[in-house]
Amino acid sequence: MSRNAFTWILLLLGCVGALLAHQYQSPQWKEQSYLYETFETADGKLKYRHQGEEILIEKLVDYEDSVLRQAALDQLEGDPELTRQWVKKPDGEIVLLKTDYHYGAWSLLPAFITIALCLICREPIIALLGGIVCGAFLMGQLDIIDKVLIPSLGTESAAAILILYLWLLGGLTGIWAKTGAAQAFAESMTRHFVRGPRSAKVVTWMLGILFFQGGTISTVLVGTTVRPIADKAGVSHEELSYVVDSTASPIAVFLAFNAWPAYVQAFIFVPGVAFLATEADRIAFFFSSVPLSFYAILAVFGTFLLAMNILTFSGSRLKKANHRAAKTGQLDAPQARPMSSGEIHRAHVPEHYRSNQWEFILPLVTLLGIAVGSFVFLGTPKVNWAFGRPWCWLRPLLW
Repeated sequence: MSRNAFTWILLLLGCVGALLAHQYQSPQWKEQSYLYETFETADGKLKYRHQGEEILIEKLVDYEDSVLRQAALDQLEGDPELTRQWVKKPDGEIVLLKTDYHYGAWSLLPAFITIALCLICREPIIALLGGIVCGAFLMGQLDIIDKVLIPSLGTESAAAILILYLWLLGGLTGIWAKTGAAQAFAESMTRHFVRGPRSAKVVTWMLGILFFQGGTISTVLVGTTVRPIADKAGVSHEELSYVVDSTASPIAVFLAFNAWPAYVQAFIFVPGVAFLATEADRIAFFFSSVPLSFYAILAVFGTFLLAMNILTFSGSRLKKANHRAAKTGQLDAPQARPMSSGEIHRAHVPEHYRSNQWEFILPLVTLLGIAVGSFVFLGTPKVNWAFGRPWCWLRPLLW
């Protein structure tokens, strides 16, 4: 049986299983208790703080009278009449009750289908789409576009991701490609620092430390910057990808002047834990856990040892790629299908335009300066501000 046929059969079985689970498996409703910082104003109104805003609590009921407490949910037939309710517990603690549900072991089906499809067809987009379809069918949503995709994409967080990664970050790398700034910087680095594959990898590691804006942003920036340098030094693209990703992503844990703390704090919210009640408390808890981030520590320093050729603990495939690049000069495997667009790695500079490495350096200094400065003075990194690129105003002063 071919790989494509097996992929379609697995996807079909997953969709059928999801539909049957929704039809015959009743959802199990669970009480979710969230503790916020609540306070009473001078005029006697009850409010709570969330993401720096003070929000009024309209109605407060006793916990025993709440329809969202677990005892009431266990006797529930159908969907609950409310989705959230502020309650006062017998000990006087004020919490927000919400409801959520699952389908038991069937809830793992979308994740299983996604991982299985990714391993079989090796197409992450198809695998993720298959998991979305199975998850939608499990919830009884057959109108995937209007009921699942559009509501998920039409949110503030999704818009922020699209603007940051596709428009701002993509625009920055596109400008570097059109003006030849990245190529000019790579030529300068090659001329002054890079003498071979080892020095090229060390420069890659150092830039990964410097560009600490976060996993995806750092990976794209470092990859765009060092690929011309590494190509001239003969570093295989497999090893280059490993050094870039294993440095640029973990370093965001150490030098967290980026959106990473704000992202992580949302996942360490534990209902009922007082010292994690506010966003500021969770961010402080995140920074206190940095010395225990053993993976990030080993990844950053282990990649440095690998770049220096001190430790060669790479697997057989990476060793084979390095041998191929050294012997034949082929940086990509013959069967490789690079996912990155070649457009951002090729300079198409007009003949009358003179490229300058400072057009590459000034945007990075501005980006890092605004991110660190906003974190120090405002308590949160304004990454979107950093991509405003006020350095464009300085360009006429360079000549």
